[in-house]
Amino acid sequence: MPNSGSQRWMLALAAVVGAGLIALGWHFFAQPSPFEPGAQLRAALDPADAQLQPAIAALRDGNGAAGARGLLKIFQDRIAHFQTGFLYPLPAWNDETRHEAEAALAGTFTLQGVTGTIPQRVDGGWDWAWGGPNHDPEFAWFLNRQHQIPALFVAWRETGDARYHTALNAELRDWLRQNPRPRHYSFSSSWRALEVARRLEEAWMPVLFAPQAGDALDPDVLLGMLADIPDHAIALRDTHSFSGNHLVTEMTGLAALALAFPEYKDAPAWMEYALTTARAEAAREIYPDGAEMELSNLYQRVVMLEMQRLADLLAAAGRTNALAEIHATLERAWNYFAHTLDPRGHGPLNNDSSLDDDAALVRKMAAVYQRPDWLFIATQGREGTAPAGFPSEFFPDAGLALMRSGWNDEAQWAFFNTGPRGSEHQHDDRLQLGLGGAGREFLVDDGRFNYQPGPVRDYFTGARGHNVLLLDGRGPMRAPNIAGEPGNIRHEITADTDFFSATAPFAGDALSGQGPSYHTRAVLYSRDHYWIVADRLLCAGPHTLEALWHFHPDCTVKRDGDLLYTADAGKANLGLLAVAAPPGGWKVDLIRGQDAPTPQGWYSPLFNERVPATCASFNARIRSPCTVIWIIWIAPPGKDVAELKPRLGPAMDLLRKYGAGEL
Repeated sequence: MPNSGSQRWMLALAAVVGAGLIALGWHFFAQPSPFEPGAQLRAALDPADAQLQPAIAALRDGNGAAGARGLLKIFQDRIAHFQTGFLYPLPAWNDETRHEAEAALAGTFTLQGVTGTIPQRVDGGWDWAWGGPNHDPEFAWFLNRQHQIPALFVAWRETGDARYHTALNAELRDWLRQNPRPRHYSFSSSWRALEVARRLEEAWMPVLFAPQAGDALDPDVLLGMLADIPDHAIALRDTHSFSGNHLVTEMTGLAALALAFPEYKDAPAWMEYALTTARAEAAREIYPDGAEMELSNLYQRVVMLEMQRLADLLAAAGRTNALAEIHATLERAWNYFAHTLDPRGHGPLNNDSSLDDDAALVRKMAAVYQRPDWLFIATQGREGTAPAGFPSEFFPDAGLALMRSGWNDEAQWAFFNTGPRGSEHQHDDRLQLGLGGAGREFLVDDGRFNYQPGPVRDYFTGARGHNVLLLDGRGPMRAPNIAGEPGNIRHEITADTDFFSATAPFAGDALSGQGPSYHTRAVLYSRDHYWIVADRLLCAGPHTLEALWHFHPDCTVKRDGDLLYTADAGKANLGLLAVAAPPGGWKVDLIRGQDAPTPQGWYSPLFNERVPATCASFNARIRSPCTVIWIIWIAPPGKDVAELKPRLGPAMDLLRKYGAGEL
């Protein structure tokens, strides 16, 4: 029977798809061609550049040493007027750099807080894919960024010790020999695009553009590195990430290559691709309120630093038109970053984040953008000009409410997360509340610990690691990853009071005929006095309710009936009182550093670091809608927490004024 038109169309489509799959399969499994650095470098250079002709001739005649050194001199001379404006600086010569260089002599590295010595291969080389003592791919990725290379170079430059010179060249030579660029998308330890960018910006280029590079690098190593530059560019252009902080970093690396090495014939195309992609990603990734859509303070910092590096590149190279296109986006994002600092100079520990000295970075950016309000925030009011308006703020796209009593380092501060989950590095922290004051952190987010799958990682990313409510052991349903538009969050900020309210659903059970339940959390802050948290559960049938409050590890937490308080002599202390409980009351457990049956009571300020921290778990059985209410206050040093308990009548009147009775 003859084919119908639709059948013929389907057959043609199948043929095209089949051919594409065959080609894709060949692309993915094709072996890399032999690494012939002289020929590859010669082919990559711009043949129309007259100044390159002697070096090209030397390469053609097999004199790789002369060709490589001649090229290096041209590269360094041509960008001398702006190279210090865009390269990562070499490390200072100090005890830390000396220690890193000494450890590298033995193949020992400390990466993200984990120390390991790289196993040797049968041929004497290193296993560059080694995942460290914890078998963590993060260790191998960081190893291939080659952070030790600048340390070895500086150690040789400062001491003249031949051991550092030998190790510098041996480690680069071994890496070049073992790691030809694969001809396909690669998430390998050596050729994942993020590692390509980091290796270039943080290790290779600082050394290549140092005045002593020609003496430090053996001719074959220098030739290999220069020949591998186009392969690094191809990896960044053709196998980059699809979005997020990785893509921004990778395009900055590609732009850096194009500006640093204009002698390569494809450099203009690299630059155009990097700028087009970076501009589009910046416009997509930064919300109107300035938040980066991963909604992680750490990755906001990463993205902004890479975008700022790109801006500095463009400024140093005189590319003012391209710079103007991203300047407004950058300033908006730095403004968000500055205004989310707590009084101790940290941003919120939201999603995958670590504690960093963000205040130092904000102070630097305040000078770059001439923003005295950022300087005021970063210096706790000692310099600059106070931001206009009330100290509390709401960022609608991020859904982040920030409550403050002021800007000094003793001020009270709280954050309430009502927004989307984040495009990457997400945690289940919907309706999370954290706060501190009087120079301390009290109620905290738990951090990130690491990225290795398992129960511990699940704890740090899951609802159990956050100050939220659990219904039948589960947290609320996840918010959308990305905000299509600002959420329907009630917020009101006045001179004396802040009020925020948001709702999150819990999943129902269709098999039992049970529909979803809803949790509305309202947070009222009486500025410089206390917080009231009202949690309204709209549900039917019997449920187990658990309310979690995670304290900072430095807090000594005690209980007196429904009052939780910290008891740390000579410091400010916090009181948390359950003033309205479910009908049967609360059963309260204080858990610290528990691994079984499930992890609970941990805190991670830095990657690969976790420390015990008290979690207060309030448990109850409920059968119908109910509202539970908490009042939280901070007592200054030397004052008794219980004696400073807010007057409940006026506090509840204030809560009712804002409509909490309608929760």
